[in-house]
Amino acid sequence: MIDFTYTHAVFVVGLIVGITLNALMLRTLFFPPFRIWPTPGPGTWQSVTFWTLFRAGMVLTFVIAILDWNSAGLIDLSRLIIGLPLFLVGFGITVFGYFNLGLGNTYCGADGLVSHGLYRFSRNPQYASSILGLIGTVIMADSWLTIPLAFSASCVYVLMALTEEQWLEDRYGATYEEYKQRTARFFDLPGFMQYLLDKTQPSRRTS
Repeated sequence: MIDFTYTHAVFVVGLIVGITLNALMLRTLFFPPFRIWPTPGPGTWQSVTFWTLFRAGMVLTFVIAILDWNSAGLIDLSRLIIGLPLFLVGFGITVFGYFNLGLGNTYCGADGLVSHGLYRFSRNPQYASSILGLIGTVIMADSWLTIPLAFSASCVYVLMALTEEQWLEDRYGATYEEYKQRTARFFDLPGFMQYLLDKTQPSRRTS
């Protein structure tokens, strides 16, 4: 008989939240004109539903990581050497991305297409970095229950990127099409490495 604890109850709620949001995102992607994301605007049922489920899913993932900490017993505390930097870098980039993108665009505004800064190397840097942060969370937690919740949250980020594309094309037209052609959906590693290489090379002075 399974000993159903408070931790399991939180996990079940988190799993239901994640499955529900992913189902709504899949319907948005494959069965338009239904759309849960991007939302029509603040205060709409889509906005309230999406942000409630999204935030609840993320919070419950972190709560489970704490409640079920080290329950798997697969890796010792040396896992923090890998997990903690991934967590800090991943979610640090996510936070920085809010300033790069702007609050209005973050919440489905149309304040202008952003293609500089982080968005030079990725059309969705916040989503990619958040997935990185979730991987770090899973490694640090060493918890079987954290894995499906983190996976569910990562799927939401991927689906957010996919469902946004038509929305962005409708708003920015050829400008977005050109940006899409030259920028990776998630991360342009070769382009980023070349950028770093160019930055570290001493500038050539012409005589």
